[in-house]
Amino acid sequence: PLLAAALLAMPTMRQLMDFQRRAGANLNTPPLSSGITAKDIEQLCLSLKSRFRKAITVIEGIDPDDRTWGNTIAEFSLALGEAAEVSALVTLPSMTHIDKATRQASSKAKDELKTMFDEAFGRQKLYDVLSSSKVLSSHSEKCEESDGSDQRLVDLMMGAFRRNGCSLEDAKKREDLFEKRRIIEETCSAFSSSLNENKDSLLFTDEELEGLVNLDQFPIEAYPNDNKRRVDLKAPFTVPILQFAKRPSTRKAVATAMAKKCQSENKNRFLETLRLRHECATLLGYESHAHFMLENKMAKSPEQVEKFLNDLVNRLKSQRDADLTTLRALKRQEESSEELHPWDISYFTRVHKATLGVDEGELQQYFPLDHVKGQILDIYEELLDLKFLKVEDAEVWHPDVECYAVMPANDSNLDNAIGYFYFDIYPREGKYSHQCVYPLRPSYNLKNGQRVKPACVNIGNLSRGTDGKPSMLRFREVETFFHEYGHVMHAVLSKSKHSLQAWAWSAVPWPGGVEQDFLEVPSMMLENFVWQPDILKRLSKRPCDGAPLPDSVIELLCKSRFAMEGLSRSRYLAMALYDLKIHSGPGPYLYKGKAFDACQLYDVMMEDIFGVSNIAETFGVASWFHPMMGYDAGYYSYIWSETFASDLFSEFENSEQETVMDSTLGAKYKKTILSPCAMLDGETMLYNFLERKATSAAFLKRITGD
Repeated sequence: PLLAAALLAMPTMRQLMDFQRRAGANLNTPPLSSGITAKDIEQLCLSLKSRFRKAITVIEGIDPDDRTWGNTIAEFSLALGEAAEVSALVTLPSMTHIDKATRQASSKAKDELKTMFDEAFGRQKLYDVLSSSKVLSSHSEKCEESDGSDQRLVDLMMGAFRRNGCSLEDAKKREDLFEKRRIIEETCSAFSSSLNENKDSLLFTDEELEGLVNLDQFPIEAYPNDNKRRVDLKAPFTVPILQFAKRPSTRKAVATAMAKKCQSENKNRFLETLRLRHECATLLGYESHAHFMLENKMAKSPEQVEKFLNDLVNRLKSQRDADLTTLRALKRQEESSEELHPWDISYFTRVHKATLGVDEGELQQYFPLDHVKGQILDIYEELLDLKFLKVEDAEVWHPDVECYAVMPANDSNLDNAIGYFYFDIYPREGKYSHQCVYPLRPSYNLKNGQRVKPACVNIGNLSRGTDGKPSMLRFREVETFFHEYGHVMHAVLSKSKHSLQAWAWSAVPWPGGVEQDFLEVPSMMLENFVWQPDILKRLSKRPCDGAPLPDSVIELLCKSRFAMEGLSRSRYLAMALYDLKIHSGPGPYLYKGKAFDACQLYDVMMEDIFGVSNIAETFGVASWFHPMMGYDAGYYSYIWSETFASDLFSEFENSEQETVMDSTLGAKYKKTILSPCAMLDGETMLYNFLERKATSAAFLKRITGD
């Protein structure tokens, strides 16, 4: 009773959030103020941890005779949801804030909150309460009345407790596990922060940038830099150079700088993380970190993933070799040499596509950002029977940011919003330097049954317009934008009652989300729409005359979709297999009968599977986000997801409608794939949409013709 009284006297989670809200701001959207400071974050984090831990202590203190589903499992689920909601306010600034000190405080708080959630699921006393016979008996009665999501909630909870050390009888081992995981979290955050804060750049003359269409995106550096143009080592600037710069010396300089990016500080962080992950896995009784990570995924085991990936390597080998032969011939024609280097691949791939009638530079003239964004919203509205309304009075953390409410198609009353999403799509100093969707609020129910409406942000790094000219997107950027918006829909349309079953991924400290190797399925399915002629017509609009892509260009573009597919997929497969191998044991690592350390192994596997040697004295893994942002032993998930996404899309391709924009199938997709989120497992969701077991047939036919 005393603890309960103390808890009631503390600010509620909702009050903690409202303290941050700007006067006059929209009350339904998250209070994501630009005015939040490092001190605010420290205090908010401290209050959150205190409130969350006291809520747990109250649950642990309930008399055994008084324990029920409602005052134990349901109460813990509610505490998780509310803590996740506050956590988003605390951790988003690490990805987006303009002030470095605020970003650093947020990154530190993210580490502390990850530890807080891990420790909660590692509390033996809490586990004993939630798994007690009386609670489970009450739980059985409760689940008989529910839709099955409550049973899955308990299964997820109990699994999380076991994986956080509650299966260990030795308290000292649990403490050792928590400490190692704390260090891992801090190390991974430092790894990512180094990349996001990186300010490295290169200087080039206009002559050295020959071949690029838009030199204005590279600012001129005056004295003492001889009016050269500055190229920041960020994707919007480096990718065009690697594709278009005619001088190999320019491309080599950029590729080498990218491969060495943050190498001095991040190489050792990566290697130390590998060691600690393996130690944590063996503490819990797993053979390796990969076995630990795969247990809760669709694939289930490293052996299954390795077999899947190696099968694709073998299927694609002849295509890879043919692609390399094509690129060597193109290089011989232009540079009188056949030796391919990493800085040649993007350039000569573009040259090859030009021989197929696809001019990447010309394509870009048809995709102004504002038009593409508007059309993506229109297409998703039509397919999923929704309406998106801009929320003008929502709090945002930067003037570039926009907020939208997701509405039923026939409703314009913002009070009836399904959820919210934000666009933060331009690069700026210190901001997360890739593309992702970051959850801002999970879907879950309060005690009174009211649903907390989910929210998320699409964080991008798309080029701005310059000198009054519109921002023009490369086609690959259009495809990525469409893909990321699929994640937005998955996050916002979730109807989960418990935050543990809401949309989330490993970039956030709180637990939740679908199996990682299902996470990309919904957005990869939707990404296929970009390649349909009628969709390309809608997405394209040349600013000078309003013309869409000509039919002849669309036909050639679609035919080129899988050009160089053998080579590009082989590169991905090399990285996925490397990720799996380094997490499958402590090293040295055996590959084809020889032993290598982690750095040597990367070079060997890339050369063997991709067919192109890495740049000497570089370790590109030091700037590879995925293994340090939760995709450890999980990079395979993209192609695993694509396999099932292809099967799902085949239903739209074979629709009786004349277009893939089949609203009946769209409604079914929303109901069976997007809305359940983690209330169901991936295999069940696939079956519910397809009404049969999912297969790889459509995917294999697409990439190999088999």
